[in-house]
Amino acid sequence: MKNIFTTHYYDNSKIKHSNQLEGLELAGFVRRFFALVIDLIALVLILFAFGTILNYFGLIDFSLSVGVTNADSPVDGKGLEYHAPEILTTIFKLSIPVLYLGLITFFTNGYTIGKRILRIRILATNHEHLTLWHSIERSLGYYASSLEFGFGFLQYFIDYNRRTVHDRIAETIVIKVKKIIK
Repeated sequence: MKNIFTTHYYDNSKIKHSNQLEGLELAGFVRRFFALVIDLIALVLILFAFGTILNYFGLIDFSLSVGVTNADSPVDGKGLEYHAPEILTTIFKLSIPVLYLGLITFFTNGYTIGKRILRIRILATNHEHLTLWHSIERSLGYYASSLEFGFGFLQYFIDYNRRTVHDRIAETIVIKVKKIIK
């Protein structure tokens, strides 16, 4: 049985897209996990700030409500209020993490805040640089990875090149960035 906790290196014999990636050290699961946690904390802070602004102007209610609400409550005198249909607000709320992770990954060429801190990077296996589509597709893939109790993330341990579902969807890998010694 193979030891799943040893250091692994990219092998393009399993994915025949690029010879330039051969031998790059792949990022470990713990490092990737904590990078995701850091990114999620940053995302929550951004959502809080963004939601507070939108809530202030009455555009979208980002509050978390639990329990029974009274829909027949009188208007509080602030004027006319507009409430978007529930499906549109749900789509909008779900698109914010996709846009955040996708755009930050695209504009930094494979880094997010957490990945930069933990010195790991996303690389496309079939292009020299990450395209906007790769970045958005990979961030959409986080939803696919979280399905079935997060089994998509655990596929890291069974894929030869240590790719999760969102990596395979976007044809990317995550490598360990070497520290530059001056």
